[in-house]
Amino acid sequence: MTLYRFGALFLIAGLTLYLTACGTKAIPYAQNTDALEPNEVAVAHYNWGIQSAENGNFAQAITELELAIQNEPGWVMPFFTLGVVYGNQGELDRAIQVWERATQLDINFAKAHYNLAVAYLQKEENARSIASLREAIRADKAALSTAKADPAFAHIRNTAEFQALEQETIPKQ
Repeated sequence: MTLYRFGALFLIAGLTLYLTACGTKAIPYAQNTDALEPNEVAVAHYNWGIQSAENGNFAQAITELELAIQNEPGWVMPFFTLGVVYGNQGELDRAIQVWERATQLDINFAKAHYNLAVAYLQKEENARSIASLREAIRADKAALSTAKADPAFAHIRNTAEFQALEQETIPKQ
């Protein structure tokens, strides 16, 4: 039951992030705006992967996203989306692996850092979760507000480590 709930959480979070991050706009190559666009073959596989995931065909989604990565190994979005699919499948270690790669490709990819923070919490690796959340907040200050409201962080919200994140974001006078 917990695994199912975890998978549903990742699916909802992933689709929400997809719809807000990509939606009907052009698919970003990376979070930074000066990155080159991916090749057409990679984009086609990525789009098929997204469509397959939305239709619940996760095996096909994984295949398509891996093909997108194979065709454009420096494109961060297929890594991020593949992590969402793996998370939905309950394959937390694989999700973490591809989100880590996404953060290597784009160190300022706040959503990938944030998803890592949630995933590490699920594995009860609180220190790694806080470190990933710190990176998400560094890249996007709004990540702190999101974490304050996110039920995933409820059991660590009152810890000294979490509260230190709040103190770190207060502008120094």
